[in-house]
Amino acid sequence: MIKFKGITAFILYSMLFFPLLGHIYLGLNFPKSISVIFVFVVFILGLNFIIQHNVYIRIPNFLIPLALYMIYIPIRSHLAVLPDRHIYSQVYYDIVQVSTFFILLMVYNTKFNKKFIDISIKVFKITIIVAAIVSFVQFFDPGFLKYREVEFDNIYILRRSSIFTYEHIGLGFSYIPLLSVTIGYLFYTNFKIPLFYLIVGGISPILSNTRFIMVGFILLTMQLLIVKKNRIIKNAKFIITFISLIIIFFYLLSNLGYDFDKWYNKRLLAEGSLKKTSRYMAIERFLVYFPQYWIFGNGEYNSEEVKSASVKAGSSQIHVGYLAHLVSYGVIGTFLLFSFWALLLKRLYKTAKLTNYWGSFFAFLTYLWAQATLVHYSIFFYGLIFAFIFDKYFYDKYLLNKKSQEMSLSQINRT
Repeated sequence: MIKFKGITAFILYSMLFFPLLGHIYLGLNFPKSISVIFVFVVFILGLNFIIQHNVYIRIPNFLIPLALYMIYIPIRSHLAVLPDRHIYSQVYYDIVQVSTFFILLMVYNTKFNKKFIDISIKVFKITIIVAAIVSFVQFFDPGFLKYREVEFDNIYILRRSSIFTYEHIGLGFSYIPLLSVTIGYLFYTNFKIPLFYLIVGGISPILSNTRFIMVGFILLTMQLLIVKKNRIIKNAKFIITFISLIIIFFYLLSNLGYDFDKWYNKRLLAEGSLKKTSRYMAIERFLVYFPQYWIFGNGEYNSEEVKSASVKAGSSQIHVGYLAHLVSYGVIGTFLLFSFWALLLKRLYKTAKLTNYWGSFFAFLTYLWAQATLVHYSIFFYGLIFAFIFDKYFYDKYLLNKKSQEMSLSQINRT
C-alpha cells in the first residue's frame, strides 16, 4: 500500500479547492476550464505514479473494463467521421477516460490518513455554506459569479450553478456527491442526523432549477433511512422534519415574490405531458438509430444525423445517457462502460454494508441516476473522486479493525 504523499497528495489537496481554482483560472482568461486542465495534469502525473510505484500497484477488478473502454473509445471515434475539432479538444476527448483510470488507480492504491479526511470534511463544510450563500445571491442576481452572459428574461427556466464555473454539471456531479460524502460522514461519526448541513446543503440543489440535481439531493438523503442502527421512529421524525423544512423554505421563497405556478409550468413540467418530454422522445429516436449501429455504434457523441433528427423533434440529442451511449458506441462499448459502473457500484455497496458508511455509495448513485436524464459519461469530477477516496479510507479502516480483532482473539486463544 502506497502512503499518501508526493504526487497523489498534491493532486488531491489541490482538488479540495476546485471551485476556487476554477474562478481564478477563468478570471485570468485562460481557455477551456480548470477541470479540462486537471485531466491533462492527472494524465501526466498518473504516468509518473505508475512508473514510480509499479511494483506496489494493484489493479482493482472494476478498473479492468475501464481499461478496455479507454482503448476502445478513441479507436472507434477515429474510425468515424468526426466533426472538426481543435487538436487540444480532440486530445482531451481521447484521454479523459485514461485520466479517470489513473486517478482511480492512485486512489485505490493509496492509504489515506485521518488528517487528510478531517481536513477534507472541514473544507466540504465551508464549501456547502458558501455554495448556499452564492445560490441565494444568484436567486436575486442571476449574473453573479457567471463568466458568460445570462438571459434574465425568465428566472423560472434559468439554471443556477452556485460556485461552480462549469455550470449545472459541476453542481450535479461534484457538489451533490460531495454533499452525500459529508452527510454520510457526519452521520457515521456522530450518529445523529446532521440537520444543519442537510438544510444548508439542500439550498443550492433546490435553487439550481435543475431537475436531476433536485432529485439527486432527495436521493442522497435516503442514506439516512437505511443505516442499520437508525430506528423506525427516528426515520419517521427525519421524514417529517425534512418535509416540513422544505415546505417552510418554499413558503419563504413565495413571500419573496417567487411564483411557483410559473416555475411549475415553465420549468418543472414545461412540456405539459410525458409524451412531449425530450426523454420520452429519446426512446423513439433510439429505436430508429440503435438497430443501424447496434454492434459498434456510430462512433460519435450526438452525431449530426442524430442531432438533426432530435432538433426536428424539439430536442437537441437522445436525452437519456444510457440510450445515447448504445447509439454512439454500440453494445461493445456500452458493455465495457456499464460493466465498469456496475463493478464500481458493487465495490461501494460492499464497503457500505461492511462499515455502515453509505455516503460514497449514494454519491455514485446520484451520478447513475443523472444518466437517465442527461448525457455525460465521464466521472472525472472532484466530488465523485472524493467519494471514492472516502470509500477507500473506510474500507481500509474496516480491514485494520478486523485484523486487530483477529490478533486479539489469537492472543486470547494462546493464553
